[in-house]
Amino acid sequence: MGDIRQSLLPRDVLSAAKELLYHLDIYICNMVQSGRQPPQVDSKTLELVEEFILHAPKDRNTPGKRMSALQELQLLEIMCSCFQEQSRDSVRLLMFSALFSLQGNQADENRMMLLGKLVSMAVAVGRIPILECAATWLQRTHRVFCVRLAQVLVDDYCSMVPGSIPTLQNINVASPRFCCQFITAVTTLYDYTSGTFAL
Repeated sequence: MGDIRQSLLPRDVLSAAKELLYHLDIYICNMVQSGRQPPQVDSKTLELVEEFILHAPKDRNTPGKRMSALQELQLLEIMCSCFQEQSRDSVRLLMFSALFSLQGNQADENRMMLLGKLVSMAVAVGRIPILECAATWLQRTHRVFCVRLAQVLVDDYCSMVPGSIPTLQNINVASPRFCCQFITAVTTLYDYTSGTFAL
């Protein structure tokens, strides 16, 4: 997939991200169909994700492109649709992993921010495929990052807009797997000896 970079460079940030998601979907579908074991997204593709979706510049001396709040919302909607339209669980999981598996680099902060917003939106609009992928992510990711994602949801649904707590409570119906992983992560936010937040 590395050869598509030149076609993405002249595009605006939203158009480039949308095009890359389209190519990523095709690339992963082909990889799964080929039966390659284990199916793994190559490093060149991960670099494209970091550059055109997470906006971590390829060159450290170059400032990354920034999205406006509206463009970011549009990207989240595109991502929601992308995961909703893909019917194969294996493809969705690999795609989610390519986007959000932590790589131990400077793009991880952008990755976590985008993940928090995407999962928060998925809770709000009931996007079950994203919640299922997020459940797997929570299961496989270090506790520190699971707690960070849980904190985003607690902030969004309990602190910022307390009236939206029922939306968060309904995730047990939408995705029991995500609900289980989320509750596990949330419990680490509290110090049960004093009844206050641990973080």
